[in-house]
Order: sequence, then C-alpha cells, then structure tokens
Amino acid sequence: MTPQQLVADFYRALDDGQAVAFLTLHAQTDFLWRAGQPFGDGRGMADWLASVSAPLQQAMPDRRRETHMLFGGTSNANPSGDNDGHYWVTATGYLHGRFQADFLGLSANEAQLRLRWSDFFKIEEGKIAAIFSLIDIVDFLQQIGCDPLPSSNGEKFIYPAPNGLDGVRMQAATGDETDKTMRLVRGLLYDGLNNFDESDLASMGMERFFHKNLRWYGPGGIGACLSLAEFQSRHQSPWLQAFPDRKAVHLDNLICDGPFCGSAWWEGVEATQAGAYLGIAASDKKLMIGGIDYWLRDGDTFTENWVFIDFIDLFRQVDFDLLAAARAKQDAASK
Repeated sequence: MTPQQLVADFYRALDDGQAVAFLTLHAQTDFLWRAGQPFGDGRGMADWLASVSAPLQQAMPDRRRETHMLFGGTSNANPSGDNDGHYWVTATGYLHGRFQADFLGLSANEAQLRLRWSDFFKIEEGKIAAIFSLIDIVDFLQQIGCDPLPSSNGEKFIYPAPNGLDGVRMQAATGDETDKTMRLVRGLLYDGLNNFDESDLASMGMERFFHKNLRWYGPGGIGACLSLAEFQSRHQSPWLQAFPDRKAVHLDNLICDGPFCGSAWWEGVEATQAGAYLGIAASDKKLMIGGIDYWLRDGDTFTENWVFIDFIDLFRQVDFDLLAAARAKQDAASK
C-alpha cells in the first residue's frame, strides 16, 4: 500500500465511522497530533478522537467530504537545503454539511457549511506517525454569521480545487518536474519572501515566483486575490505593514509532487506586530505564526496558492480572544 493510499483509506474509514479500527492497525500507538488552536496538541488515538474528530463529527453529522488535493513526497524543509528525509502525505478540501450541534462554544444554527480542512500525515514504516491539521475557523465564523473581524480585503469564499488538474495523486511523480517545483518554492520562501527590506514590496521580487495572473486563496479574514497585483495590494501590503520583520524560520515539512507543493508550519513565521491588523491595534509583541500552504506550478511560476493561518493562535498572542468575540456577537444577535 502506498502512503497516498493509506491516507485515502484513512479518510474512508473516518467518514464511515471506522476510525478506531483503522488507526489501531495503521497508526503508531502514540502518534503526535497538532490541530491548531483551540484544539491544541496531543498524542495517541483516544486523545485525537476526543479533542479533534468527535466534536467536528457531532457538529456536522451529515458531512460529506470533497478532496481537492492529496499527494505525498519526501520533505526538504530546512533553510540549509539539507533534506530532512521524512515522508509526508497531505490532503485538503471541503466538508459539506449542516451546522447541527454546538461547536467551539458556538450555537448550531443549521447553516449549510463548506468547511475548509487540511491535514499532513507523517508516514513511518507504513504507519501514521503524526497528523497535523487545520480548519479555516474564520471562514466558518463568516458562514454562520458571527465573524467579529472587519470585512476582508480580499474576496470571500473562493477556495476552489486546482484549475484544470486533478489534485488527487495516488502515485508520486518522479523526475525533473518535482525537483523543479521544489527549487521554485524554496526560492520563494528563502530567497524571496525572507528578503523583504521592510519598506519596498519590490525587494522580494515576487514576479520571479508568481505568475501575473496568480490566484491566491487566502484564509477567512483575508480572502482571495485574483492577480499578483491584487495579492500585493490587498494582502501583502497590509500584512507587511503590520508584521514588517516577518521571517520564515521553521517549516515542519515541505513536500512536492510534480507541479504540486505543500507545507505545514506550526511555528514557522516569526514576526513583531508593529502595526494594526484586522482591527487589532499594534502591540509590538513578538509572535510565532502557524499555518499551511499549497502551491501549484505551471511552467516557471506558481499560478495558484492556497493558504491556511491559525488566526485563533495569532490573535491569542496579542490578547484578543477571537472565539470569545464571536460567541459574544452570536449571543447579541440572538437577543
């Protein structure tokens, strides 16, 4: 069984209510899981089921999974370029269903949801050794009508599958295409984004890495940008005004398969909040920002980029409880 098939079978078992039997056979007993805030981190099947899986299943009992991408590869995440050697498989897409039971302290309201999810699985000796997961909580809050943040600069609710390609790849590609994607993404991260001079966006040379017709699918709170110019004006400029010294310092993984690439970075970006962001005043606090990225390369540039950010944790670090604000907004609306 390939690692990709292992993950596909895991989702089938999870959706059929057979996760316990599957993980008993196909996961290490004390596998590491990380799920972002407010779920936290833990080890082992019982902890993961109780903390992550069961609450979501209860909230959306009629859920239907739509997988936009599933692929795997050997990670090369280190800034030095030394291959870290771990094999990871990732998948992302939507869960469709109605919001039928309370979730994250928010009251169910029967809203029809398209919940964005993303997972990375470390595979060792044919078993799951770690699961890193994020859901787009701000996008969820927007869909149920209790987002406490200002209106997004980008367009809401635009998170499509890869344009014109099947992103579910059950066999890893071999040869130059994967290597070319890895070189491009490492250039973007370490020779582009990390070279911002804290003044001029041109210092990063984004046109070397992104096509002028880039489709950039930012998380809830930021929204989508439908060209490189929009990406720079509607996302990069306000982001870098708030976090001008941000640096990619640690990626948990970085994998490529043909033209596809993905990375999970739980404490991957170091930054100081020097300016206001999404209605939160500058705090001058040092932050560690986590998230997940996917890229699709066409020729010599990336044409699509899907992004998740752990906004609950980001705002927690500047003393703003995003979920508490969402609960207060929902409570006020119900009176």
